[in-house]
Amino acid sequence: MRERIECLFPNYLFLRADPETESLAPVRSTRGSLGLVRFGGTPARVPDAVIEHIQSRLDPGDGMVRLDAPAWVPGTPVRISEGPLSGIAAIFLSTDGVDRVRMLVELLGSVREVVLPRQQVAARI
Repeated sequence: MRERIECLFPNYLFLRADPETESLAPVRSTRGSLGLVRFGGTPARVPDAVIEHIQSRLDPGDGMVRLDAPAWVPGTPVRISEGPLSGIAAIFLSTDGVDRVRMLVELLGSVREVVLPRQQVAARI
């Protein structure tokens, strides 16, 4: 597996501003800016704890956030460990939401794509 550099939040800028006392017009007119993330008419707020967590992951040498490599990449052989398909070998295709995974399994002589809860799938065969 090779290392690559990607934006953690592409096209997003986090800033601390009070729209009640500061104009956000310079932000809206910044080159590349598509606008502010809003909920209704109010600019979205990211909790300080979330920003602090991201900042705690910054490498002091280069300012990068290093993420762990994914446990499974598409094509990884796995085994279903729980549920009605328990014991069946599968091939990992992708994640499907936060808690589900998409797999290829052989059922009744044909290959089918299934989506399972992540906790029903064990590590590599």
